[in-house]
Amino acid sequence: MTTIRRFTCDDLFTFNNVNLDVLTETYNMHFYLQYLAKWPEYYQAAEGPGGQCMGYIMGKAEGQGDKWHGHVTAVTVAPEFRRQQLAAKLMDGLEEITDQK
Repeated sequence: MTTIRRFTCDDLFTFNNVNLDVLTETYNMHFYLQYLAKWPEYYQAAEGPGGQCMGYIMGKAEGQGDKWHGHVTAVTVAPEFRRQQLAAKLMDGLEEITDQK
């Protein structure tokens, strides 16, 4: 069973199985923490049984007025959990959060 929840600082110690994939863009620690501090509701993790990180999405809010929108910075799923619609669920969650703002 998969749980979609807010990403936490502790998740930075458990997402290596996702980030070590050659198809995943990785960033420095400051970048991840900046997103976590500025846009925590746009940073979600997909967690599997036993607390294993299955994937995550990083996003942010940009613009003002009519030009305000949500922006996806990264969405990735570990290779062993692909083809389960996790990225689609993460994207749906980010869209829902953006619509609520």
